[in-house]
Amino acid sequence: MQSRSEPTWGPVSQVLFDDIRREVDRHGIVVWLDRDDHYSQFVDQLPSTDDDFEVHAFRGSHLSLMMALESSAAGVDTPRLLVHAPGTTEDDIRLTPMLELYLAGRRYRRALPTLG
Repeated sequence: MQSRSEPTWGPVSQVLFDDIRREVDRHGIVVWLDRDDHYSQFVDQLPSTDDDFEVHAFRGSHLSLMMALESSAAGVDTPRLLVHAPGTTEDDIRLTPMLELYLAGRRYRRALPTLG
């Protein structure tokens, strides 16, 4: 079933979106470390707020990202969100203000050849 705000994509993008949705369903907080920055354009096409989860992305300012995330993480319940961090590795994330969120959530890993 497709959400009202979900864009119309080709089959590979749809599989990727469905996979992300399943990860958010399982873990609540999903942090996507996109070391080679292959997926920024895809993430930028995701609705920032979906019926299922919120999408936030690092786009050059940790402060802007943390302020955007402030309302998402303010409640008692585990937030349902995807956070995209392009150009970031497990070592890099440890040096950022996103470390606490990363540790509270689940790292998303997916290579294009493994979709399907």
